[in-house]
Amino acid sequence: MVERRTDNTEEKAGISRRRFALGLLIASVAGAVGSVFSVLKVLSPDKKGGGYVTTIKPGDRLIYAKGENQGGTIKASSFKAGDAVLVYPEGKTSNPANLVQLIKLDANAFKPPTDVSLTDRGFVAYSAICTHLGCIVSWVENEQSPGSSFSECFCHNSIFDPASGAKVMGGPAPIALAQIGVKVTDDGLLVFTSDFNGPIGPQV
Repeated sequence: MVERRTDNTEEKAGISRRRFALGLLIASVAGAVGSVFSVLKVLSPDKKGGGYVTTIKPGDRLIYAKGENQGGTIKASSFKAGDAVLVYPEGKTSNPANLVQLIKLDANAFKPPTDVSLTDRGFVAYSAICTHLGCIVSWVENEQSPGSSFSECFCHNSIFDPASGAKVMGGPAPIALAQIGVKVTDDGLLVFTSDFNGPIGPQV
């Protein structure tokens, strides 16, 4: 009788260990699935090309994304042709997919396929996320000829022409940066007027 109780005790202990191990496995799988869903919240399966999900709405005011004016509203009067800054929609800075490059050019500089209906007083805006691998594009200003300035991703040297719909001028990026509508309000600030006109983020 004593031996039988010992065997039962060992058997129960074995079952408990297996249940504990199974519990750990289930918890690990659940954590991995949760991480995948977190990523899927950022990636948009229903946007053409699988771009990121943005939350920009028409009427959202533009604010500086970086620098000494970070968080401040954008005033049209502070820009000259050839200037560019990174901006966010006000109150929506926690979503990296909302990052936009705002550019001021001569209003007569725009060429197809730029959607001029999405521009205002020389202001044009594009997604700031490179369509190659998702790095942030930078502005390369040509002071002598502002219309020849361009956006460049320094990660892999993709170059985009803002005067021509941000089409790819060089590098591995497969498509242009998506354009988004902007306009100058009566009080001289800038607001968004549309969603992006194409996919944003990596398209490879």
